[in-house]
Amino acid sequence: MTNDDNLTKPPVVTYLTQVRLRFDYDESCLEGLRRGQMVDPGVIREAGLRLAARFERVAAMMDFLKDRGFICRAGRQVVCCFSSEVEAYEIKRELIAAGFSDPEFQIVLEYTRGWGML
Repeated sequence: MTNDDNLTKPPVVTYLTQVRLRFDYDESCLEGLRRGQMVDPGVIREAGLRLAARFERVAAMMDFLKDRGFICRAGRQVVCCFSSEVEAYEIKRELIAAGFSDPEFQIVLEYTRGWGML
């Protein structure tokens, strides 16, 4: 078999790296907002500031991932970013090196063989 034959055959194994960015990983954002409790406007403002900070953090991770070729889609209280070019261990190492912490994201790696899912 020549090198040209390898170029025309589909890969034996392909993968899809998914990075999930949750909006609500930190329950402290809604601290002081328990059902039936008395609240004042200051509690609402504080919760809004905490949630805004979390959403900004998600947006910063999205920028980081998009710069590496990931595509992002919205889900329910999550943004899922996908790539078939970047392996899971690579992006985890890069996210941590960029100052993001492990609880802020979840990585799922799916491998597909020529004959089906693993």
